[in-house]
Amino acid sequence: MKKINELFDVEEDFKIRSIHSDSRYVGRDSIFFCIDGLSVDGHKYIEDAIFQGAKCIVYSKPLTFKHKDILYIKVDNVLDELNRVADLFYDHPSYKMTVIGITGSSGKTIVALMIKNALSQFLKMGYIGTNNIEYAGIIEQCPYTTPETIFLQRHLNDMVKKDVKGVTLEVSSHGLALKRVDSVHFDIAVFTNVYEEHLDFHGTMENLMASKAKLFSLLDEKGYAILNTDEVRFYTLVKDSIKSHVLTYGIEHRADVMARNIELFIDHSEFDLQVHDELHHVSVPVLARFNISNILAVVTSLLALEMPIMQIIDMIEHIQGVDGRMELLTHPYPFHVIVDYCQHAKSYEKVFQFAQQVKKNGRIIAVFGAPGKKNYNKRQKIGKLANQYCDQVILTAEDNRDEDIQDICLDIQKYIEKPVSVIIEDRRIAIEQAIEIANRDDIILILGKGHEQFMASAIGNDPYPGDKYVALEAIHKIFKGEEDDGKEMEQIY
Repeated sequence: MKKINELFDVEEDFKIRSIHSDSRYVGRDSIFFCIDGLSVDGHKYIEDAIFQGAKCIVYSKPLTFKHKDILYIKVDNVLDELNRVADLFYDHPSYKMTVIGITGSSGKTIVALMIKNALSQFLKMGYIGTNNIEYAGIIEQCPYTTPETIFLQRHLNDMVKKDVKGVTLEVSSHGLALKRVDSVHFDIAVFTNVYEEHLDFHGTMENLMASKAKLFSLLDEKGYAILNTDEVRFYTLVKDSIKSHVLTYGIEHRADVMARNIELFIDHSEFDLQVHDELHHVSVPVLARFNISNILAVVTSLLALEMPIMQIIDMIEHIQGVDGRMELLTHPYPFHVIVDYCQHAKSYEKVFQFAQQVKKNGRIIAVFGAPGKKNYNKRQKIGKLANQYCDQVILTAEDNRDEDIQDICLDIQKYIEKPVSVIIEDRRIAIEQAIEIANRDDIILILGKGHEQFMASAIGNDPYPGDKYVALEAIHKIFKGEEDDGKEMEQIY
């Protein structure tokens, strides 16, 4: 709780219990910030906020009416003022712990969670991102990859109260463009990669890269920027403007931390880790070349925290995987099932390439769909990729929202000519079918949902067990046998 004159240069001194930018959650003795957003203008909800108990209104547009007992504060930019006040109201929480921000088109979640899990061996760590919010034994759902300012500052403050010493924060291009982290103090900023994505929002690749580059302008001058030299365009864009320390990693291009002599296997990867002039052979329990790049990002971040290299190597060789991110399911049968989040066409390509590299005599069987009402050109791209790499494709539901599942799948299927492709709208049945037809050495790729346990529909999020659990249940049912009218049914190799 703060007094209003601690937050603004005003004579009034009444107490403020909470701050809000959504009138639905306003309580008594609160401040309401009138954010003029992408789809909603907060100025339209001033009366609602006052009815709910707001004592102060922060606004930027002309108002036709003002209540006598309400404090109105006019500012040039409400969002900038919200960032300043939120940081102050919650006592500058990001200055009281080590904050590591990770941005990029893909890899944010796995890098953030791997750094968090590695450091958790030594101190209390938190995580905020796509998967959830984690700290001090608490796990909560996160509304966005990078949540809005008040939500974020409140949770950072809760972490400080729980004696959390560090947090890894996924920082999306949307979050940066919408100023959600403008008041966060970053000690380390990590960049993974940049793909053509969200151009309906950013407009151009230049705007997209500029949004991601913004993270490094928020970095403490004594902190570290962790850059991927293989992403040449982005590296060239930001390297001369960064005022903090810089450490680099890469596979193809010279960097402080590199991976050489890479060998890929279905259940792990091996390579020579080069740190400056030192070389160490390592074996890590992650799959695919792109995840080796993510491992390098983790290694470089830990080096920035002055961790000894041999300790880092021991960590990455025993590092925990992340649910739904190139997750190889454990079962005793002679085929392989991999679940991956796969949100971008480029991610599909990399997953397909990995499967092609490690498969023996088996087939690549892919189960996936595409989200409804968004990113329509992705359907053509992933259809063409499946046509190039897969032997069999099962198209199915994937967050169709209010678009017809059959129509979405047909949009993808018309680009699939060589592999056998079928449409099975129910995702559970589609996964079961892939398991049912599996032969020795086949690789089944279940793509698009990853860790998620919901399916976005026209009326909201419908419960869904998750690809991993559906697949394991199908394996158990099909290969362990099930009772049907008193008879034991088994498929035997």
